[in-house]
Amino acid sequence: MEEDRKESRERGGQTAHARKDWVGKHFGNLTVTAYDGKRGGKHYWRCQCSCGKEKIVCQSNLKNGHTRSCGCLSNPRDTRHFLEGTCIESIRSRKPPANNKSGVRGVYRNQKLERWTAQITFQGRTRYLGSFDSLEEAAQARERAEALFDDFLKKTGYM
Repeated sequence: MEEDRKESRERGGQTAHARKDWVGKHFGNLTVTAYDGKRGGKHYWRCQCSCGKEKIVCQSNLKNGHTRSCGCLSNPRDTRHFLEGTCIESIRSRKPPANNKSGVRGVYRNQKLERWTAQITFQGRTRYLGSFDSLEEAAQARERAEALFDDFLKKTGYM
């Protein structure tokens, strides 16, 4: 009995029976082929993707559905591209985020000042553009500052 426990600890805390139960299971495009050990308190499994590539995946990522392929399922349109500290897709979008209440990107109501505040984030730095009495003034300040985006996109060939 003590030998079984010792052997179990040496194999990362899982018995051979528990490890065998995962082999052959399917998670999206991945099929578990072998146990790969325990590292940092997590169990890892060697998986074969339906595209033919092999990938080692954390057990919790398999269970919760976070990892479903070797990466071949990821949509390149969902991938963010950063250049000089700036997310290209973010500055191309011009669409306000879902949590924006003003309807204008980079403009929000400062409750403390009771004024509209405009800001712009570019190349990893947020720049304060000022506070204004009206939403229109703040939107104009933001629009003028977005010329940075256009120049940057032209310079980098993304426009």
